[in-house]
Amino acid sequence: MKHYLEPQPIHIRATLAKVAYVILMIVTSLSFMALYVSPETFVLFQWIGVVLPVLLICNLIFLIIGIYKRSWYSICPIIALLANFHYYPHKFQMNRPEDGNLAKIKFATYNVREFKMNYNISSMEHIADYFSTNQVNTICLQEIPADCTEADLKRVFKNMPYVLTTGGDGKHFQLAILSKYPLDSISTISFPERPNCALFADVMVNNEKVRVVNCHLQTTNWNQVKGTLLYEEHTRGSWTDALGIISSNFRFRGKQVDSLRSILDRSPYPLIVSGDFNNTPVSYGYKTIKGALKDAYQEAGNGYGYTYRYFMKLYRIDFVLYSGSKLQAKNYRTGSVDYSDHLPVLVDIDMN
Repeated sequence: MKHYLEPQPIHIRATLAKVAYVILMIVTSLSFMALYVSPETFVLFQWIGVVLPVLLICNLIFLIIGIYKRSWYSICPIIALLANFHYYPHKFQMNRPEDGNLAKIKFATYNVREFKMNYNISSMEHIADYFSTNQVNTICLQEIPADCTEADLKRVFKNMPYVLTTGGDGKHFQLAILSKYPLDSISTISFPERPNCALFADVMVNNEKVRVVNCHLQTTNWNQVKGTLLYEEHTRGSWTDALGIISSNFRFRGKQVDSLRSILDRSPYPLIVSGDFNNTPVSYGYKTIKGALKDAYQEAGNGYGYTYRYFMKLYRIDFVLYSGSKLQAKNYRTGSVDYSDHLPVLVDIDMN
């Protein structure tokens, strides 16, 4: 009897490990909420969507440790990994590439980072040659320098007779659409809260119109805040300010995509919506813009999908979406070039 009344030792380390398993499972499993909850309502889910690749890697490590120790808590990372089935098709595809030579629209989108390579060497001529070599006939560019004019683009992109920009008036981060096909019904959609915008143009292809939309949504401002976090004294205030800035930008993007979605819904023509969304596929912004559109990577991509060259190549934030009822992606690929911090996205699109 005395044996049963003796106090039992508390295994603090084992208890904390079990708590960590459960908390990681719950947080990771809630990633789908980032698709449905506006950041204006609750921004935390957008953070979960952004760090989801890291959370999944942590769950995989926990799973290996749990199996090695033969712990029944291994069920926690298994649940978390299975709960994110919606994410994996956005990162891995095994579509068989089709011959795109006959595709009517050989499309590309590219954030060119003001045409600046390392050491501020101009990349404009390199990018023009790259697209010419790949026989691209319609291009959406983001982050065009403010002093770059339509005449400058026509001079360098010699195979693109039709060029339009949002104008380098300083009010917007300049965008451009270039095409071998005629462009009309041109309009710029401003987002009052930020200098980001979207550029609309109707492209005439074989006597049929397709509405091309070039978007550049609110950035995260990571490049602006990382210097404070990484190279200055790590104070609580600097981290708090940085997280606050990035959270505010989630909210700005939420407003922008809500506004853009209402405009896209009124389009009388099939849509190709592309650009730098600064959102991952697990985000309110991506889901809102996508709506019923098709994602070219999911429909025609092959292999691992990413478009941002840094952050260990974890993120696909540049997209080509299109109206599946009238258009069909035949081939999707990204360019292995280092002219920007983004990769160019090339899609061969045929008309049904």
